[in-house]
Amino acid sequence: MAYTVNKTSGGSYTVQDGVVNTQTDLSLIGKGYAGYGESIAENFVHILENFSNSTAPTKPIQGQLWYDSGASQLKVYTGSNFVPAGNTVPYQATAPSNLVTGDLWIDSDTSQLYFYNGTANVLIGPANSPGSNTNGFIYETIIDDTDTDQNVTKWYNDGNLIAIISEDTFTPKAAITGFATIKKGVTLTTAIADIKFQGTASDADSLGGVAAANYLRSNTNDTTTGTIGVLNDSGLSVGIDSDLNLAVDGTGVVIQNITSDQDITFKVNDGGTATTLLTMDGSASRIGIGTITPTTKLDVSGTVNATAFTGNVTGNVTGNVTGNVTGNVSGTVTGGASLNLLLTGGTLTGTVNSRALLPSADSTYNVGTDGTRYATAFVDTLDATEIKSQGVTINDNEITASRSNDDLVLTAAGTGAVVMNGLSITGTSLSATDSTSVTINDNLQVQGDLTADSIVGEVITTGAIGAGVTTNQTIDLSTGRFFEVYVNADVTLNFTNAQNGTLKRLTIVTQTATIRQIAFQIDGAAQGTRPIGDGSTANSKQLYELHSFETQKYIAAYDIVS
Repeated sequence: MAYTVNKTSGGSYTVQDGVVNTQTDLSLIGKGYAGYGESIAENFVHILENFSNSTAPTKPIQGQLWYDSGASQLKVYTGSNFVPAGNTVPYQATAPSNLVTGDLWIDSDTSQLYFYNGTANVLIGPANSPGSNTNGFIYETIIDDTDTDQNVTKWYNDGNLIAIISEDTFTPKAAITGFATIKKGVTLTTAIADIKFQGTASDADSLGGVAAANYLRSNTNDTTTGTIGVLNDSGLSVGIDSDLNLAVDGTGVVIQNITSDQDITFKVNDGGTATTLLTMDGSASRIGIGTITPTTKLDVSGTVNATAFTGNVTGNVTGNVTGNVTGNVSGTVTGGASLNLLLTGGTLTGTVNSRALLPSADSTYNVGTDGTRYATAFVDTLDATEIKSQGVTINDNEITASRSNDDLVLTAAGTGAVVMNGLSITGTSLSATDSTSVTINDNLQVQGDLTADSIVGEVITTGAIGAGVTTNQTIDLSTGRFFEVYVNADVTLNFTNAQNGTLKRLTIVTQTATIRQIAFQIDGAAQGTRPIGDGSTANSKQLYELHSFETQKYIAAYDIVS
């Protein structure tokens, strides 16, 4: 007869004789069923493996266990669906369809954790999935240009990478836009214009890329190796009360003492002592050189008005000089002063235009060959720019014979020499007074015989030993008598500017044993080609002469003894 199988949770199953009840995922065997052994064994195996399959059992009952082999999870049937058993959290790309309130699951695509609140899935974290670039912080590993892993934190906002935080400074191996180099600390992107830290900072290593130590302090003594510009007309004020002002107005630069009746003093270091050089007297509106009452030399360009002046006057004086002049007068004196110049012990230089020179009352008089009296004291000190006397005119730097066809004879007394700025002429001998050679810069023409122990000329070298020229050369012959040329290739040598009536010596030396073909030119005109060297001897050489006539020029070759 049939029997009833009751469930713990309520309800039952009726099993008829001779059949198998299949209302559940187990086989319930009826009385007298012939194949009962297999069914009983399979029931034990199904229970032992918890119905292991990637597909859920088709006839589950509440509380039934099922091992989901596709998700590798043990699940339990709640009466409506299978859910993970114990603390196992589903890890899949989409939300499980059988979630109940409080269930957790992990999105396998974004590695983010969610919980089900009964109606929707709520994100627990992280706010951004690793590898995404939406908002917030992302922790990543970057390979640097030395193939070393660098752990960093990336800071995103609205999909833009704002900053990278690192404990080391390095250069990414793969370029990151806005981050050519990642610094130790927080590095802001350069890909977004004007991005910066905003707010107040308590300290900084540099400002605008310049080290903080390189800024001038306004509250203590400081120095600079640069320049300082005050780019306004109000200028610069100095002093605790702004006593001195350096400014600019419509007339130019103004240096002004602000404090009433105070002086402006210029001082110099004279041998270690601070010495007053110039004083501007604020209370008397006057200038003192050295002190308020000047005692040192005054150089003036312009008009000088002085009721009494003691000292030397140097420079040109335009206008009248009224008063007595004691001392030397040098330069040109014109006007009435040149007609009535009284000299009392000084020296007069310049052009004397007066026809009558009046000596002082106590001068010693001499009588000239023409009967004219002159003062000995005056004549001894006369140093005029132009003097005409007995056929000789001395004018500025020139001494000439005044009468036509007269020789100009300079004769020293006794055995003395006539010396002209280092050149000594004694009898028929011409020499330098400092025992050096006499240099004649212009052409020297000798009408008679020229006798010389030796004639030495300049030697001009082109190239050098071990560094012969390898390109065509133009050689100016006007600067010397002897020329040596070192060659290390087949080149053209163009000799120019040989003076008419001169003979130039030329030597050409090869640097290697290679035979060199030398093309000769004179002032650009081809003269032919000659070989230098024999192919086996290094530093082969050949001697030439260049003869320069009025209309013809020739190059001749000479054999060398050794």
